[in-house]
Amino acid sequence: MTTKNIYIDTNIFIYLSKPKSPFYKDCIDIIRHCKTHKILISTSVETIQEIIHYSKNIKQPLAGVAIARNILKLVNRFYPITESTVLLYLDQAEIYQTSGSRDLLHYVVCLENKIDSIITLDKDFKKFKEVEILKPEEVMTQI
Repeated sequence: MTTKNIYIDTNIFIYLSKPKSPFYKDCIDIIRHCKTHKILISTSVETIQEIIHYSKNIKQPLAGVAIARNILKLVNRFYPITESTVLLYLDQAEIYQTSGSRDLLHYVVCLENKIDSIITLDKDFKKFKEVEILKPEEVMTQI
C-alpha cells in the first residue's frame, strides 16, 4: 500500500499557531489525522519564506521564526524550489495569468512532485484542476 502524501499550504500553519482563530481546531485536527493515519505531510521551502514574510508584515518576526521551527517538526518532507520548478512555474504562469504568484508556486511544486492533494483554506486554489484542493475538514472524510 502506498502512503498518501498531502501538501499543506502556508495558511494552515499560520492558523495552527493561533489558538483563538476560528480555523484553529480544523487545522490541528488535520495534523492529528495525518499523524494518526500515517499520511505524509509535505510543503515547500516557500512556506517558510511566506511565514517569515507574513510575520514581518504584522511586526512579529520572532513569532514567525517560532512558527517556522514548529513546521520543521510537523512536516515529513520539504520540497525545494529548483530550476525545473521555476521552468514549470513559468509555463503555468502563462496558463493561470490571474493567480497569485505564491499560490501558483505551491501548485507547481505539487505538479512537479506528483502530490495528489493540497490542503488549504485559500479559495483561490480551486481554479487549479490537476491537483485535488481540500479544506482541512474535507480531509477527514476523503483521505
